[in-house]
Amino acid sequence: MTERPRTLYVLPRCPFGHRAAFALAAKELPFELALFSPKDPPPELVAAGPRAKSPTLFDGDAVVHDSLVVLEYLEDRYPERPLLPGDPAARAAVRMTITRVVDELAPRFGALTMATLFSASPSPETIAEKRQAILDALGPWDALLAGRPFLAGERFTLADVVLYTPFPGAQHLAGLEVPEDRPHLSAWLARVAALPGAAVPGVPA
Repeated sequence: MTERPRTLYVLPRCPFGHRAAFALAAKELPFELALFSPKDPPPELVAAGPRAKSPTLFDGDAVVHDSLVVLEYLEDRYPERPLLPGDPAARAAVRMTITRVVDELAPRFGALTMATLFSASPSPETIAEKRQAILDALGPWDALLAGRPFLAGERFTLADVVLYTPFPGAQHLAGLEVPEDRPHLSAWLARVAALPGAAVPGVPA
């Protein structure tokens, strides 16, 4: 019996799906990208249960959903080309940085997405307000990246994946541009955008 190919189900432009696709590419793990519509999920995804949304990874007998769980699963199952440091303290530091992104920035990006995609009549004033809320929170991240190429130092890690992936969608949806007074963050965004896997799923190259 031929084993089915590794498949990642994601919604087009979904930053959470982008996290998983980026990590797979960074770890050089071959996979098939299966884009789907929330109105017409494929039968395989429906059969996996109501929490199997974007992203859901089918990897052999394993079915893994929730973007952060997928990232941890990939590190556990495929330790080659790691995206977490080997030292326990350094690994904890990366995970704490991810928690900061989730706590400090994710709600702001989510509010911008709601204002642009899920509003019957998007208000330019509301979109501008949500966009500014993101910009107001970027100062500490610019300072963190001063003098280092990546969040954890010299190495690209899962923290970079989690911080990077909301930005392309926000730029596309609402014209979010990191201002000139955040030069370290701007340089980091350009650096990460040049890496394999940085392209947003569902967006033509």
